[in-house]
Amino acid sequence: MKKNIFLVGCGNIGSRHLQALVKLPFKVDIHIVEKSNKSKILAKNRLKQIKFNKKNFNFFWYNSVDQLTDTSDLVIISTLSQGRADLIISLLKNKNKKFLIEKPVCQSKQEYVNLLSQMNLFNATGWINTNRRYFESYQKIKNDLCNCKFININVVSTASGLGTNAIHFLDLFSWLINDSKIKLNGKFLNPKLFSNKRGREFKEFYGTILGSGKNNSSITLNFLPSKDESTFLTISTDSLTYVIDELNQNALKIDKFDKKFNFNYQHVSESTTKIVKDILEKNKSLLPQLDESFFNHIELFRIFNSHIKKQLKRDITLCPIT
Repeated sequence: MKKNIFLVGCGNIGSRHLQALVKLPFKVDIHIVEKSNKSKILAKNRLKQIKFNKKNFNFFWYNSVDQLTDTSDLVIISTLSQGRADLIISLLKNKNKKFLIEKPVCQSKQEYVNLLSQMNLFNATGWINTNRRYFESYQKIKNDLCNCKFININVVSTASGLGTNAIHFLDLFSWLINDSKIKLNGKFLNPKLFSNKRGREFKEFYGTILGSGKNNSSITLNFLPSKDESTFLTISTDSLTYVIDELNQNALKIDKFDKKFNFNYQHVSESTTKIVKDILEKNKSLLPQLDESFFNHIELFRIFNSHIKKQLKRDITLCPIT
């Protein structure tokens, strides 16, 4: 079979999606929308870094979605969150039906509600790329936890900030406990508003977020500003504990016997291949759909906007995360 895929946004993350697409086991026309020459060069250089069957893939480059005249089998959205909801709606109106969307999906509850409404109107489906659900190591852990009474997760990370990464771990928690409505507390956020490398209009957050789910399950996210990247998790239940060092890819299972095992961290350039293959061949994915991720998004908007209001003494409409 031959598929038609739109990749909208081909910067750092988008170029990793591109690396994943050329690992697909069937022929694909890849239509790439990216106006930045710097990003185009990055993407083309990253393609040169990997081996793939060039006969199976055709690449078409555009500066704007307005130049897309065809419809796709799948649209991958890896632009900044600012204006992303309107971008997706414009693609819906051009009869595109399936979307893989980077996170956060947008910057406000109002944008998210409108996007959900438009998705329903056009009978389309959007999956959110919180890709830890596709890590084989987390899949094995989820199987181990299926009969546990509660789950407590603690994350300590210096890999970027909460605005960028909190949604990943909230989704992991939601998936492990089968609860999409996690209640958050942001009163322990660092009072300082940090700059974001993606632009002046965006902010980053550090400190601690507390979350609670069903059956007294809980999550604690501790993000600290540091030049050295690290991410450690403990996942505890009534009968066992996992200690995970994501970046060094090792873990320890503690129950009656302590057992070390290799933790396989899967980058976007790996996980997207499996995700896209599932969507195109099975019309389903392990990823959450838009409605499943709604509550976690609006809770993050709520606590971040409240934190900004407290620091700047003014109301915030659009949450400045990307």
